[in-house]
Order: sequence, then structure tokens, then C-alpha cells
Amino acid sequence: MDPTPTSVSLLDRLKVAGPGADDWHRLHGIYLPLVRRWLARVPGLGDEVDDLAQEVMIVLVRELPRFERRREGSFRAWLRRVAVNRVRSDRRRRRRLPAVGLDPAAGFLDRLEAPDGDLAREWDRDHDRHVFERLLAIVQPDFHPTTWKAFRRFALEGASAAVVAGELGLTENAVLQAKSRILKRLRDEAGDLLN
Repeated sequence: MDPTPTSVSLLDRLKVAGPGADDWHRLHGIYLPLVRRWLARVPGLGDEVDDLAQEVMIVLVRELPRFERRREGSFRAWLRRVAVNRVRSDRRRRRRLPAVGLDPAAGFLDRLEAPDGDLAREWDRDHDRHVFERLLAIVQPDFHPTTWKAFRRFALEGASAAVVAGELGLTENAVLQAKSRILKRLRDEAGDLLN
């Protein structure tokens, strides 16, 4: 049976006192692969990527209760700054500044940090795609397989409601409702993660 109650978004649940371990695990599962993938692109990090990704997650857990959304995209921009600052801090601590010539890591980090830069825009697109895919996986078990198939074919693959209804033995209205209910559930769970 498909759920109908409205849930508080993941970020909202994590910001209140006493969030459950499942919510922290969910945040970790959503964001660690994304952060790790981006840190792996920083020139010269090599074997430090996994440790730094975990450090970014520690900062995220510690600072999240103080995070306040100020505009669309502010969470992903905040997370990007946390990652950049964590790498820069680690490089200063380890005194990993090149003696001569340009520092490719510094250039990469500058481009990633610049809000209107090419890497920041790429981060935003990658973030939204990654989080959307993770959220789909999180909410899918909450829905009957036929409801999920109707949603996927209609909302994600672009098949018409009539075609999907015929394929699955549903009414067109049931296909439209499947899309509406799953999108609502995704919005409820995502909260500020995708805004």
C-alpha cells in the first residue's frame, strides 16, 4: 500500500534535536559518493580523497543544525564551500603548496568555489542529478511496483498516460495519480536538498 502521510524533509529532520541514526545514515549515503567523486577530481589529492570525503561529512554533520536556507541552491552551494574549505585547510596543514609554478589544485578549487564558475555550475547539475537518483531509490520501496512502473514510464521516460495505462492495465487517471503521489513524496523527502 502506498503511503499518504506528509513527511518532514530529511534536512529538517536532521536539524532538530535528536534526529534518528537512519536519517544520518541516509544523508551519508546520499552525499558521501558525490563528495568523494568531486574530491577525486582535485589534482594531487590521490590517496587522501577518502579521508577528506569523510572529513567533509563530519563537518556537514556538525554544522548542519546551523544551516539556514537563504536562496534556491543554497544547500548545494554550502556543501560545495565546505568541501573546498576542507581541502584547502588540509593542504595548509600539510603544507602542500608547490614551491615553483602554478598550483593546479588551487586553480581547480578556485573554479569550484566561484558561484558562477564552470565547475560550480557543473557541481550544481551533478548534485541535483545525483540527489534525485538517490531520492528515487529511497522512496521507491514506499510504492507498489505497478505505481512505480507507471511513474517511471510516464514521468521519467515520457510515455503518454494512455500508453502507460494500456501497458499496465490502469486507467489514465491512475497513471496521473501515480506521478503526482510519487513527486509529492520526493518533494517531501528532498526539502531543501534540491532547492
